[in-house]
Amino acid sequence: MNMAEWLEEGLVATINGVGTVFFVLILIAMVISLFKYIDKINISNLLKSAVKKTEPVETSQTNDLMISTSKTSQEDEAELIAVIVAAIAASLETSSDQLQVRSFRRINPTHTLWNRR
Repeated sequence: MNMAEWLEEGLVATINGVGTVFFVLILIAMVISLFKYIDKINISNLLKSAVKKTEPVETSQTNDLMISTSKTSQEDEAELIAVIVAAIAASLETSSDQLQVRSFRRINPTHTLWNRR
């Protein structure tokens, strides 16, 4: 086996490897591009099922629901403050006992960077 045959075999193996990699990458890109259609189908199915499941609610149930919602929102805010304090304490490498929250307010909760598309 001379040098030309070795180079030829090496070139064929390289082309096969690179071709396989590009084929798989194109296949992955196609599958990822289909995700937006799958997401639309799932959202429309969820909306249809939510519309079918809605039923009229009595007023006494709505009052109880409003009271429990306000309690859970206060609990959620307390939990959120605890998480924020823990994150700050971890980044400062101190204990959370040394930190004190004086005020807490939300800034435009409906238009965050996470909601942008």
